[in-house]
Amino acid sequence: MEILHYLIDLDSELKASYELYQYVQHCIKTKDFELLKKTLENKQNIVSSYMKTAIKTINKYINYVENTLKYDYNNDILEGIINKIKVIKRISFGYRSFYHFRNRIFITQNLAKIKTA
Repeated sequence: MEILHYLIDLDSELKASYELYQYVQHCIKTKDFELLKKTLENKQNIVSSYMKTAIKTINKYINYVENTLKYDYNNDILEGIINKIKVIKRISFGYRSFYHFRNRIFITQNLAKIKTA
C-alpha cells in the first residue's frame, strides 16, 4: 500500500485519475447515482485524457447507467443459457433431428424429464 501511495504522489494527474476511479467504483458499489453524477462533474478538468474519454462515454450513456444502478435486472441468466446451447451444439456436432437437439437443451435446463423404461 505504501508503494501505491508513493507512486500516486509522484504525479497529480495520476492521483486525480486514481481517486476518481475509486469514487466511481464506490458509487457503483453503493448504487448512489446522484453521487456518481456529482463526482463526474467535479473532477473532469484535472484527470488524464483517457479518464476524460471514459467520463464522456459515461455521460453519453448516463440514462442507461442510472437504470443499471436503479434496477437489479440483468441478462446473466440468459447469457448462461445461450452459452450452454452453444456448448451442446459444439459437443454434439450436429443432430440429425432438430427435435432431438431441442430436447437435449430442455433436458439440460431441467425443462423436460427423461422418460426411462
